[in-house]
Amino acid sequence: MKNIFVAGALAIALSPLAAQAEYEQVNLTVFGMDCAPCAHAIHVSMKGIQGVNTVDVDLNTGLVTIKLSPGNNATMRQFNEAVERNGFTHKDANIIAKGKLNGTATAPFLEVAGTQDRYALSPAAGGADIAALLGKTVTVAGVLPQSPKGKVSDTLRYSTITEAQ
Repeated sequence: MKNIFVAGALAIALSPLAAQAEYEQVNLTVFGMDCAPCAHAIHVSMKGIQGVNTVDVDLNTGLVTIKLSPGNNATMRQFNEAVERNGFTHKDANIIAKGKLNGTATAPFLEVAGTQDRYALSPAAGGADIAALLGKTVTVAGVLPQSPKGKVSDTLRYSTITEAQ
């Protein structure tokens, strides 16, 4: 009986971790990065964000690819600030994130748990029927448009939304 109680308590305690939502990957275009020391500065700044697993910086295209560890609570504001702190400008960001799909079928929004990040969702093309996914944890791939310095876009133009596994 004691073992069943312990196992049940452990399962309940760990269940929020299994449902934890987060950014999985961020591909951020950085404008003004034109030398190896610039690329290195961006690399070091991104690696300094808790939850970042790998960072690849392509100096020729300005693309910074950030892959994150499961269960992270990194925010888009942290990524944007890392770029701005080094004197560069961030452009559109392609992201893959897990979060809870809330709102209505005509006005859905994504809440990235573990963060304060919340995005109104707008289809990049067409518009999938997402009503069946409301209230569920989903994985969303899409584009966050460029935002002014110190800000993060409040709209995510999604290309795909699928129920998270």
